[in-house]
Amino acid sequence: MASPRLLIFHQEDMKTIRLSRWLVGIAIASTLSLACSNRLRSYTQITLAPPASTNLDLETIEKAEAVLKERLTSLGVEAAEIISEEDTSTLIVRLPAEVDAEAIADVFANTGQLSLRLQKPETEAELAENIEALQRLLVEQDTLKQTDNLAEANALQPQIDQTRAKIVELYEPSELTGDLVSDAQAVLMSGFNTWEITVWFNEEGAERFAEKTKAIAGTGRTIGIFLDNVLLSTPIVGVDYAKTGILGGQAVISGNFTAEAAKALEAQLKSGALPIELEPVDIAVVPPVEEPISSDE
Repeated sequence: MASPRLLIFHQEDMKTIRLSRWLVGIAIASTLSLACSNRLRSYTQITLAPPASTNLDLETIEKAEAVLKERLTSLGVEAAEIISEEDTSTLIVRLPAEVDAEAIADVFANTGQLSLRLQKPETEAELAENIEALQRLLVEQDTLKQTDNLAEANALQPQIDQTRAKIVELYEPSELTGDLVSDAQAVLMSGFNTWEITVWFNEEGAERFAEKTKAIAGTGRTIGIFLDNVLLSTPIVGVDYAKTGILGGQAVISGNFTAEAAKALEAQLKSGALPIELEPVDIAVVPPVEEPISSDE
């Protein structure tokens, strides 16, 4: 008999909003086999830097490199180069020109810290209100971007950030984080044209997962699934698990994910969180270097 899983879903009539398409909706290029080191080919260079006045020490750089390499591998980009510059506290990622560099940069920009948090008592109405407000803001911002009104779209970001902060305050702090995830996989939902992400916790994570689902089961309150303090979904655990919680340490994040968005989230969860926030400060296409023409020709 299969172990029970926590199925993370969204239902409009329960006022749990499908946010995933707005939060993680990016396009990732397919598997490539071109080598960046080929001098006859162009490549795209992404320069990543930490927040101002933050210096990267060697240990942090090595950890960040490992996470970025894991994310690239998960996304099927195996012919990339990562160059660290400790003196300037930057990391440079070189990708084959055919890769969607802006999409990759979006994946790198998230530290990718997953957390599962219990909703505080007597916050149901406030949570629903803030989720609805957030959805309206995200839809409005997306519409403005689609119509090239970028200044107006960017002007909405402070309101979006404030609303997200209000939502975080409605949940208890948690030690059940992505550090306890042993694996993650994006799969196509059977019979549907949408994707889901299965998450497996390690032994410690499975125990905490059972404890949290036991504590919340049958209360009508939700478990908040957050990525970098951004709410992804709000599942409710049934009363059937009130005695034991959900055993087996397996959760499924399900919603309106495209294949690209699901793969991006899988890559972030499998790689673990970055040890420091990194911001893409420059994306540049480097043209190919022509081989010199031999004088014998």
